[in-house]
Amino acid sequence: MICLIAAMHASGTTGALSTDLAELLLGRLERLPDSRRWVIALSGGVDSRVLLELCARTLPREKLLALHINHQLQADAGAWQDWCASECQRLGVAFTSLSVDPGSGSEAELRDARYRAFESVLKPGDWLLLAQHADDQAETFLLRLLRGAGVRGLSGMPWQRPVGQGQLYRPLMDQPRAVLEAWARQEQIEWVEDPSNASDRYDRNWIRQRILAPLKQRKPAVLERLVATTAQLAETDQLLDEIAAGDLAAMQTVAECLPLAALQQLSLPRQRNLIRHWVFTCTGDRLSQDELLEVEQSVIAAGEDRTPLLRLGGFELRRYRGQLFLTEALAPRSEPFDLNCTAHGSVVLAQGVIEFHPANGVGLAEGETLRLDYRRGGERLRPLGRGGSVSLKQLLQEAGVPPWLRPGWPILYRGDQLVAVPGICLCEEVVTTGGLIPSWRPSGLSEGVCFGRL
Repeated sequence: MICLIAAMHASGTTGALSTDLAELLLGRLERLPDSRRWVIALSGGVDSRVLLELCARTLPREKLLALHINHQLQADAGAWQDWCASECQRLGVAFTSLSVDPGSGSEAELRDARYRAFESVLKPGDWLLLAQHADDQAETFLLRLLRGAGVRGLSGMPWQRPVGQGQLYRPLMDQPRAVLEAWARQEQIEWVEDPSNASDRYDRNWIRQRILAPLKQRKPAVLERLVATTAQLAETDQLLDEIAAGDLAAMQTVAECLPLAALQQLSLPRQRNLIRHWVFTCTGDRLSQDELLEVEQSVIAAGEDRTPLLRLGGFELRRYRGQLFLTEALAPRSEPFDLNCTAHGSVVLAQGVIEFHPANGVGLAEGETLRLDYRRGGERLRPLGRGGSVSLKQLLQEAGVPPWLRPGWPILYRGDQLVAVPGICLCEEVVTTGGLIPSWRPSGLSEGVCFGRL
């Protein structure tokens, strides 16, 4: 059965509280870049119901869309969805709903499912409006504090951030829930009360009932102070990011490589700040404290004779010759095959790309068909200009090719004769005036990564 909270007393006129909230919302939204559409996340609870009402009163109806996410956890979930639809119809606001898979029902899984649904709806120019308020921000701060979060985590929920193709904005973040409830009652607005909010099964509810409620009684200004604290921490986090970006720009030549000598010139806190920032720019994921310690202990501090590997999601962190390499996990290499040498042509393999460029002096004959293969062990060749033969193993080492890239590094043959190691050398017996030079770029490495002599 739906539990509706109705107005507790009649209100014949719009009071100061109503005017203040409406003016507050409109003033904040007017400062944002032009929107294609305002998408209001509508759960049916008091906060989202107030936001819907405020938007309907202050924004053009044709630019509004109310979006309800049905988590399918409560017996009345379908009835709540229908109620939200009827409220939007009464207000003349377009409405849509999406059902999501709740998974285990944990807070994290529900949140992830909800944001995937948001991303599926948002288009370029859309602003997603969430009705989270000061109590929500305070609860988030306390939750993360108990979980041992750092500066970024303790900065709480951001007022604004990208989501999918659109932007998220929380215009009521500094308003206490009590203010929103008072406005709803004054305006005789109904809302849905989720019975799960009374359960302390979820950590957030337990913090709301057992910690924040007594705190508000003892320290009435606690919400204002916690919201101000999260804002200060957000500024600190932004400053740390700017410091890390400056440090990275000063020492880095390509995105996926980090020189250890330059890194270790910094203080330890600044090193850690930079590593966190670098990993995020490469992967989009934030390192946990345990992962950061693993980077330091298992990768950076490993013996000089080792090439350590640490997997971070779908990425791999390695160290070689004084550099950290962070790339996507290696793909299985393509099978050997025949390829044609064509000027400005490129051949895409599972593990990288071969390209052929016109030579300034000598190169491979254009148009000939060569065999692409890989190391089998014991290969020797006579690199052009070297004046003698060398093993392929030694050549790859001299060129600085990291050990994990060597098995997938292509070798070009004419029949049984090795004629080129793309990106590293041509063999002196097979070159012709003009011709083509083969280059090789392993997957996950940018144009700036240079191996060998070519």
